[in-house]
Amino acid sequence: MLAALTSVDFIKLVIVVPLFFLLAPAAGMFLKDRPGWQRVIFGLMCFMTLNGLFGPGNWGLTLGSIESYRGHTKGYHFYFNHALAIALIVAKWREDRKSFRWLPPGIGLFLLYCGVSLLSIGGAEDRNLAYMAAHKTIFASVLMIATFNTLRTAEDFKFFLRVMVWTMTWELFVCLKMKYLGHMYQIHGTFEHQNPLAMYAVMIAMVFLAVGLGPHFKGANWIMFAFIICAIIIECTLSRGALAMFAAGTILTVGLSLAEKITTRRLVTTATMAVVGAIGLVLVLDTIISRFHDKGNQASGELREVMKDCCRAMVQDKPLGIGWNNYALLINYPYPYAEIYYDWDRSRGMKPNYEVANGVVESHYYLLIAENGYIGLYAWLLVIFVGLWRNLRAVFFFEHSFVRVLSLGIFMGCALNYAQSTLERVLVQPRNLMLWLILLGITARIEVMRREAKKQKHTDQLK
Repeated sequence: MLAALTSVDFIKLVIVVPLFFLLAPAAGMFLKDRPGWQRVIFGLMCFMTLNGLFGPGNWGLTLGSIESYRGHTKGYHFYFNHALAIALIVAKWREDRKSFRWLPPGIGLFLLYCGVSLLSIGGAEDRNLAYMAAHKTIFASVLMIATFNTLRTAEDFKFFLRVMVWTMTWELFVCLKMKYLGHMYQIHGTFEHQNPLAMYAVMIAMVFLAVGLGPHFKGANWIMFAFIICAIIIECTLSRGALAMFAAGTILTVGLSLAEKITTRRLVTTATMAVVGAIGLVLVLDTIISRFHDKGNQASGELREVMKDCCRAMVQDKPLGIGWNNYALLINYPYPYAEIYYDWDRSRGMKPNYEVANGVVESHYYLLIAENGYIGLYAWLLVIFVGLWRNLRAVFFFEHSFVRVLSLGIFMGCALNYAQSTLERVLVQPRNLMLWLILLGITARIEVMRREAKKQKHTDQLK
């Protein structure tokens, strides 16, 4: 691993070690008992999930970078907002060690998934690539720990939502700039590709929608405005899967909200959304129809099946997986799995090009099967299903309240991303992974609130 580092990497290492392991903890000592400053740092941590200001950026330092690689991890990256998370963790730990938790509910399962995935390293063609994926995934868990320990009340959750309103407002500005000044067709904003941006927007949009339709509070109208912002961003991406998921998610979230409780606010907001949505759809309908009829859709569908065939062949050869982050390596010449691609090319009357890298499987679940084996897939499914169950349980446990609708929004946003993961590997992308772990941190806090409320209710019944 160290042998793969260049002289430039060692210079970066001199910066990384003090910043993340000395300065960040020292900053945490300063933040102790300073809630205002802690909110500023937490807000920056969330905003920096965009990882770019006017376009795709790289807010951090990468060691052992291999940008030409087409896998989901291209180096040992240390994101600056991870350093902010470490500072918050230290601050909260120093403030109240009794209530602080190093292992919030759910993070044990996430780390179990990481541990199970590490088993694939034994059979990896390039272990360095596998170590990169392990570093990215495990290190990102600090975001969940920081979120859980920083957000402790409903007011804290509302602060998070306000931060995300400004975050998505900025992302919209970047998207509109690219669309009308840059004359781009599919907009990717500060993301490297339009699909991850679209699913990031879908995830947080469902939270905005569910909360915006819930009990009124100061700033609730801005939350609904942020939902519209997300809708515009998704339309700018012209991501077919995300457009479908957003439409389905909106209908389901509105329907569940009305089923939970019919209120004047919900009826008026739903009617207004229907009118605005219809007008907006008419304005962009031609573009959307054109996108769904793009040439190459049939070939794209066939290629997806070819990629899945490669995954099946890989797990058949190595039940524990070919190695985390190794798929993009083994589907190229001279490895045997490349022949599955080349046979498909020949079936279409095309001559295989051994110099061009083959595409990487787009289904997250098939990627897990290939790289981490079925045991890696099952561990991942356990993580996501427990998270969904906890949010759903909170929806049924809490009465009509802000916390209930927040849980509903997180449930819907995550569920849509899990469904879209059959077609897109968005949750291995750093930006999407960051937002997802922040939402899991909120889920963990709500789970603790539910347990405490249930315990208090039981105690009151005994009196």
